[in-house]
Amino acid sequence: MATIFPDKNINYAVYRDGNELIGTATVDLPELSYMTDSISGAGLAGEIDSPVTGHFQSMTVTLNWRTIESEALKLLYIDGAELTLRSSQQQYDSGSSKYVTKAIKIVLKTLPKTMSLGSLQPAASTDSTSELEVIYIKIDVGGETMVEIDKLNFICNIGGTDVLSQVRTDLGK
Repeated sequence: MATIFPDKNINYAVYRDGNELIGTATVDLPELSYMTDSISGAGLAGEIDSPVTGHFQSMTVTLNWRTIESEALKLLYIDGAELTLRSSQQQYDSGSSKYVTKAIKIVLKTLPKTMSLGSLQPAASTDSTSELEVIYIKIDVGGETMVEIDKLNFICNIGGTDVLSQVRTDLGK
């Protein structure tokens, strides 16, 4: 029986507005964390932090730069930016005894939050950072959409299930 073993990220690229390649040192991806409310009461042996269907806390992405870059400064524009992150991940296929790759594509619609210019030192990088608020995220794994969260359009699709469909109907949307 063949087994695919996930191994590592081979490399990645970041594009602004679909086609402008921008050179980052690293990217700290958003944390997907549900909004929760603590429930307790008769019949419960304690508290439960119950997730709110399809609702997520603030999500941020951080782009780390080696130096102060014009691409980083452009991300301060108040209308925000659409970023596409493409990754090739290495996996080992035990059936064929070969390494194979899997494509990961992450699309982010963002608004500016902060820009740290870093520091100036002789013969050193500035370690500048751009932090952006994520209002939309779509994650494709191997060509299949696994997550799509669109906070402004009330969409939350997880693994092919539109978890906000009935809520939109309940709200008359």
